[in-house]
Parts: sequence; C-alpha cells; structure tokens
Amino acid sequence: MRLPKLGPFASLLPLLLAACSTAVTRPPTVAPVTPAQVTPAPVAASPAQTSGIGAQDALRELLEGNQRFLQGGMDAHAWQNERVIKTGTFGQSPSVGVLSCADSRVPPEIVFDQGVGDLFVVRVAGNFESDEATGTFEYGVAELGVHTIVVLGHTKCGAIDATLSGKSLPGHMNVLTAGIRPALAGLAAGASGTDLAEASSANVRWQMKRLLQRSAILRKAQAEGRLKVLGAMYDVDTGRVTFLD
Repeated sequence: MRLPKLGPFASLLPLLLAACSTAVTRPPTVAPVTPAQVTPAPVAASPAQTSGIGAQDALRELLEGNQRFLQGGMDAHAWQNERVIKTGTFGQSPSVGVLSCADSRVPPEIVFDQGVGDLFVVRVAGNFESDEATGTFEYGVAELGVHTIVVLGHTKCGAIDATLSGKSLPGHMNVLTAGIRPALAGLAAGASGTDLAEASSANVRWQMKRLLQRSAILRKAQAEGRLKVLGAMYDVDTGRVTFLD
C-alpha cells in the first residue's frame, strides 16, 4: 500500500509528531477550603467598643434582657463569634458588675440575656460582701469601666434559710452564715415562704451598703457619678427579676 503524498507540508511532520509526544503538565490539585479552615478577618474595633451597655441604659437593658428571658426570645446566647474575637483581641471592658448567689438556678448572664464581655460577675452562696468581692468590683470600676453594680438575691435561698435557723454548719459553711447574719438582725428565726423572700431582700440591701461602706474606691466613684449600686431579687419560680427601690 502506498502512502499519499504530503506535498509541501512534509517538512512539518517531524515537528507535529514531537509536539504530540511531549507530556502535558497539569496544574497542582488544590484541596477545597472548608468554613472551619477560614481564619476570621480582624475586627475593626477599639477596646471601648467591647462594652455593650451604656451607663444611662443599664437598668433598662437588664430589665429588657430579663423580659426576653421570660418570653423565650433570648438572643445573646447564640454563638457569639464576633464578640469572642473582639474581647479576645482587645480585652474585656464589662459594663455591669453583679454580686449574685451561687445557686445554679440564678445564672446572671442567662436571666439578664447578656453576652460575652457584658457582665463582671462575683458569685457566692448568699450573695454577701467580702474582701474578695469588694476587691473584684474595685478592679472592675477602676480598671475595666464597670459603671453599675447589681446585688442580686433570690427567693428560696438556702444560705438565707440556714442563717435564719441559727444552727452551726459543718466545714467552712459557717463563713457563709457569718457574712449574712448581720443583714438579718431582728428577723424571726425559722422564716419560710414570704418571710424568707423578705429576708433575702433585707440581705440584698445590707450587702449594697456594705460594698460602699468598705470601699473608698467605690464610694468615690459613686460620689463622682461614675457608679450606681442597685439591688434586685430573682424569683426562682417565675424567672422574673424585680429591682428594689
């Protein structure tokens, strides 16, 4: 069999064959990037922007937060990625300090529907003033910008009930009743129900006074209009917070 003549293109045949035999270089395979591998962009903010509650709005914001908690419309406890990044980068500047009982039914961030970086919380059974609590709030006011302190008591408080009973407690628990006892002077022993709630309110008022009596830093901040001290009661049966007069 005779091959057809290639005519004038015969000289190009070796070049074409060489090109076809050359290996084709492929671009490297790039693995897909998943959302978890993406590093969040830096947050453009300043330390002053990490605090979310203004001094004039503290009481209103706490009441509104408690209302959201009661209605099941809480919005502060979804994943707060931006807030975490911001406070992690620029540090904390909480707006409101809370002296609360350690009772597991009374978590301040939840009952006030507040998020990361908003509250500066001290918790101890019976929500009583101590060197540690006062020093913590002094630091919050002097260094972090705390402008409001809330002493938060609650109904059915076991520490208040134990103090009213007058009984000695084992271990270190007498430290708790010793911190509460002066607040309940003159109240009937063995109170229950409404009387127990009244005793808890009396304790809140006493501890509010003690914070100021024992701290020149807090008194000065209050006198200069940089600090408000509020008292409140949380009802463990309804979830409602009531601020005291």
